[in-house]
Amino acid sequence: MKNSNELEIKSKGLEEDFWKNIVSEIENYSKKGCYEKVNILMSLFTLKKLRIIATMLAKGSNVIIDAGSGPGTSTKYIRVIHNYSQIIAMDPSFAMIKMAKDNIGDINAINGMFEDIPIKDSSADAIVAMFSFRDARNYNKALREFSRVLKRKGKLIILDLYRPESALEKIISFFQFNILSVISGLLMGCGKEALLYPNLHKTINYMYSPKEFIMLARNYFENVNFKKMPIIVGILYATDPKKFY
Repeated sequence: MKNSNELEIKSKGLEEDFWKNIVSEIENYSKKGCYEKVNILMSLFTLKKLRIIATMLAKGSNVIIDAGSGPGTSTKYIRVIHNYSQIIAMDPSFAMIKMAKDNIGDINAINGMFEDIPIKDSSADAIVAMFSFRDARNYNKALREFSRVLKRKGKLIILDLYRPESALEKIISFFQFNILSVISGLLMGCGKEALLYPNLHKTINYMYSPKEFIMLARNYFENVNFKKMPIIVGILYATDPKKFY
């Protein structure tokens, strides 16, 4: 059923071939053990703080889905901070799910896409997506799925890069993702494949600006806030999902 109040925002997301390449490259860097190290260096060592801030926003949630969990890096933060919650790690890559289980041990992990989450309606208290949402195939469908899976008072927390708007943000983005990413990759042991690291950040061109992101999320959530953080990163915090079924 289509939301009659849905704002006219062009649907975005990654084309299939590009999406498959991104998944493959993330798998490769994760297997090399350099992926998170590069991200930490590129963030100028703010990444841990950003992950903790995002994780804390899920406070009071009994069931938390780590959407796009990758090798379990974000899942570890959620598990430590919300140690009494039921945590479900979800990723479209079977290889990543295996890595998450190997890295963390006894966790609930499922294979699933943002646009088609294999979980019943209104079953999660919070969904956290850390640096994974921009890799979705269809952002609009992903947000709709999040609203479906979350309970009436559920919380959505998305920590991710956003499409730069100002001239200064565009300059910072170019330096960070085309120059610093390669240098970081070489320093952190990615080998010659560090030269391909800028490919991962082409996804920023598909992503919404903060204003567009807020407008789109309001189609599916009653309350939406977006806070810019350092280095072209923002946190979307949305609560009280609208139900269309």
